[in-house]
Amino acid sequence: MDESITLESVLSSVVRVTEQRSQQHLEESLVKTLTHLAGLEFCGICRPGLSGGGILVDYVAVAGRPALESMDETGDDPLLREALAVGASRFHVLAGGGVRRALAITDDHGDVGAFLVTLTSAGKVEQVGLIEGFAAIYRNYLAILRDAARDTLTGLRNRKTFDENFSRIVASSRHLAVPFHGDRRAAHLDGEHHWLGIIDIDHFKRVNDSFGHVFGDEVLLLLAALMRKAFRVEDLLFRFGGEEFVVMLSPTTYDGAGAVFERFRSIVAGFAFPQVGKVTVSIGFVRILPEDLPSVVIGRADRALYFAKANGRDQVRSFERLVGDGHLTDEERSGDDPELF
Repeated sequence: MDESITLESVLSSVVRVTEQRSQQHLEESLVKTLTHLAGLEFCGICRPGLSGGGILVDYVAVAGRPALESMDETGDDPLLREALAVGASRFHVLAGGGVRRALAITDDHGDVGAFLVTLTSAGKVEQVGLIEGFAAIYRNYLAILRDAARDTLTGLRNRKTFDENFSRIVASSRHLAVPFHGDRRAAHLDGEHHWLGIIDIDHFKRVNDSFGHVFGDEVLLLLAALMRKAFRVEDLLFRFGGEEFVVMLSPTTYDGAGAVFERFRSIVAGFAFPQVGKVTVSIGFVRILPEDLPSVVIGRADRALYFAKANGRDQVRSFERLVGDGHLTDEERSGDDPELF
């Protein structure tokens, strides 16, 4: 290790990184701290993701000289392509003598969720042990954050992680937006958009009262399992508490979103829940627009769900369609409506 790197400086850096309480702040702190401590020319954290054109690498935190790194297909980056293929760390010695390293950050299943990418300048000793140590801290801390972000019963994402995921979805949806000049009823629903759906188990209180909370919890567990099978890997699944679940669909058309939610409703209706028997769900869904706040989107989906509950349950309703058909106005519902859940 470089003699200028002292035990005190390393411990101080570890404390600074592990003080962070969100993934975004953790990643930003880690790349800045490691760049300074190890004297790196560049340090970045990127995540591989799917797109229509293949696999993209999205840099979520960078420090140093960012011009070296950008969002490119992994096919254009031999180092990342190689590291992703083997699910392990790889390095390349550059023509000028510098060392570029990609450390794969894997989850409990061995899947690569991120890369820690570093560049050590030519003529400078690469601090491999230090870099690998911070990669291990990042990997372990991500596991802690993942556990904290999960509902303890179902294993789905919990409500407190919703805002962070929502902001990311909204940011990525700006290029998908179709302007409607302030009138949602006049907005056409062509093209692909992100969608949010609220799923609520019909008469769940009756299940708990009739069969007890043990069987009620089993219904929740089985419903979460059905959700994992019915929705795509890239769709985000949340349990908001009680019998209420939220799904954020990755880009699809209005007809596609309706078909996905209707298929799930049908799967639940046809499933035989042990001891309990038939269980149904009502679903309200809405398109996510770039300027929307989480509370607004949840409120609109909830109004569509409320309409489904009030009109027979065991059905899927779209907020946009209900507004277009005149069943709802594009205003928030008052808090005086009777409870139907």
